[in-house]
Amino acid sequence: MTNQTCDCCGIVETSPAESDAEDEPAVDRWIGDSPVMETPFPEDVRTAMEQFLGAGSIATLEDWVGELRRQTGGPIDVDDLCHADGETAHWGELEGVRYDFRCFYDAVALAELASQPVEIHTTSPGGTEITARATGDGDVTATPSTAVVSFGIVTDRSKSDGKPTLEDAYTSICPAVAGFPTRDAYERWAARTSAATVGLPLSAATTVATGLVEN
Repeated sequence: MTNQTCDCCGIVETSPAESDAEDEPAVDRWIGDSPVMETPFPEDVRTAMEQFLGAGSIATLEDWVGELRRQTGGPIDVDDLCHADGETAHWGELEGVRYDFRCFYDAVALAELASQPVEIHTTSPGGTEITARATGDGDVTATPSTAVVSFGIVTDRSKSDGKPTLEDAYTSICPAVAGFPTRDAYERWAARTSAATVGLPLSAATTVATGLVEN
């Protein structure tokens, strides 16, 4: 496995806040109460995804994963993950080796790619530490057990010509992917961020990873 570095992800901008405990909840963006791949996106997420991909209807995570794979050349592999040059707040440990990423979700994908357990560590936008263990065969458990993950796209970086590269995807999507200790913490962040996102339990995160990496 390589440690190819990625400097393209950046950080999503938010309005001022001091912690995960502040701000009023956003509109309902939760898709964790039904099959996450098939639940319709909120209108802003759908519009942003369609503009980024230059595609027709991107109504669900299933649509998004399928079209993203098609336009960027198929499933990703370990070299395609957004590795970091040096330690970050988002990393995974596989067979005693630490892999630092710009986006914590890459550690989830690493487990699915390796088909082996990965210990995942991340820090939420509000500073809360979250750990998880992805088994590599589709399961992931998180601490705290209430942890959730956001998926989406940074709207002010959206690409509209319908020919995104993996670097384009990292630039627009990775900053919108984060872990949170609770659903409420995610919803407060979503209400003040410059990204169009949905939230789902971190325990469901491998469903999306499997779609991105499976052959």
